[in-house]
Amino acid sequence: MKKLLALFLACTMVLGLASCKEQDEEEKNTLTAEETVATMQDPIDALARCMVENNLEYNPEDPDFFWTALYYFAGGYGLKHEGVEELTDTYQLKVPSTVMEEYAIALFSDYKGLPELPEIMQGNVSYDENADAYLLSEGDIGLSETRLGDIKETKDGYTLVAELTGTDEEEELIASFDVTLIRNTFADEIENPLYLCSVSSMKMTQKKGADVSEGGTATLIPDETITATFNGLSDAHTAEMTLSEGDIRAFQFDAESAAGKIISGLNEGDVVTFGYIVDKRNGSYVIVSAE
Repeated sequence: MKKLLALFLACTMVLGLASCKEQDEEEKNTLTAEETVATMQDPIDALARCMVENNLEYNPEDPDFFWTALYYFAGGYGLKHEGVEELTDTYQLKVPSTVMEEYAIALFSDYKGLPELPEIMQGNVSYDENADAYLLSEGDIGLSETRLGDIKETKDGYTLVAELTGTDEEEELIASFDVTLIRNTFADEIENPLYLCSVSSMKMTQKKGADVSEGGTATLIPDETITATFNGLSDAHTAEMTLSEGDIRAFQFDAESAAGKIISGLNEGDVVTFGYIVDKRNGSYVIVSAE
């Protein structure tokens, strides 16, 4: 009798679990467009802040962009995932590679695997082979938030407008984006998926204090404009300059940009006036204008 009772209880539990899974699937399938898109609030916000603060286009094929966006996402919102551990002794987040892949799938619909960590991530993200996990510092989201609106359903997903705004009383618009989402098919394999879509494209259409090109990048207003003496190139995208007070400083530049072409054409000893910004990813100085 006891064996029959145990068998009955086991069958009841299996049927109950199956019923719960079917109910979860039904609930997921009955979500409105707004509710489905709302699950993408965090990944879209991470992409928006990454693109604005570093003046980057959405380009998953670029390892620098891929990992910078992933760092913003995991660092800012990692503790929302039950698989992420906070290491109180080092003030870091420990993100299993499977969770990092889950994040990457939400950010990039054409995800094909985690690329090697690029040099630009040194000091920000490291890989622990023994734990098969990534270690990174918890990010600071700052005084901004991303709002999602103008949601339209498409054959494969949704299109919408995302607006990055300040959280002060004025709620000033920082930047706006056109976003395309497709349904996250990987979510079907996850018991409690956090992100029901994947970002397919994200184009900046407006940015405070900058002109936005068709490609979605902005011509930045320099943090400071200075005059310095050109000492030469350390490599194809790094120039050494002697500042007016005598200090020597290295400046990064894009060799294909208008400012970069001016810097590349200088001779040692030339005096040049240029504007630069500070790259928040690594603290480097980046030339954005020159004359």
